Amino acid sequence: MGTGRAYRATMAKDLLRVEIDGVMYALEVGRIREIVNPLPLIQLPRERAFVLGVCDYREDVVPVVDLRRFFGLDPAETTRQTKWIIIDASGRLAGVVVDAVLDVFSSVADDRRRVPVLDERHRERGITTAYRHLENLVFVLDAERLAEPALQIPSHELSELPPEAP
Repeated sequence: MGTGRAYRATMAKDLLRVEIDGVMYALEVGRIREIVNPLPLIQLPRERAFVLGVCDYREDVVPVVDLRRFFGLDPAETTRQTKWIIIDASGRLAGVVVDAVLDVFSSVADDRRRVPVLDERHRERGITTAYRHLENLVFVLDAERLAEPALQIPSHELSELPPEAP
C-alpha cells in the first residue's frame, strides 16, 4: 500500500498548539499521553504555587502544573476550554493545565525561529524554539522542563495521600 500525500502530511503534524493567556505555545505530540478535561485534584502543601497537586489518572498518581502560574500569570477560572495535557517526562507522567487546546501542526516547514535569551529566567520558561503558524508565533515548550518541578514532590508526600479527592 503506498503512502499518499495526505497520509504523509498527517504524520508530519508533530506539535500540539495550545493557548495560555492569549499566547500560543506548543508541545511535542510524541510526549503527550492524553488530553483530558480537568480531573479531581488533591492539593499538597507546596512552596511552588504552580504545582497544583496530584490527580488519580488511570491508576497513576500524576502531579499537575498550571502553566498560567508557571509563567507568572494570575490563575484563571476553569472553563469548558480548559484542558489538562498528560505528558510523558523521562518515563514519568505529569499533567499541565492550559487555557485551550487549538490544533496540531508540522514543524518540518522552514518557519522555525530562534528564541533569544532575554534574561536569567530563560531556562525556567522551558521555551526551546518558536515557529510561525497561521500568522502567529508559537513557542515550543520543553516537556521535561515543565514537568521537572512537579516530579520533585517528595515521596513521603505521595505516600500519605488521602484515599480520594475532596
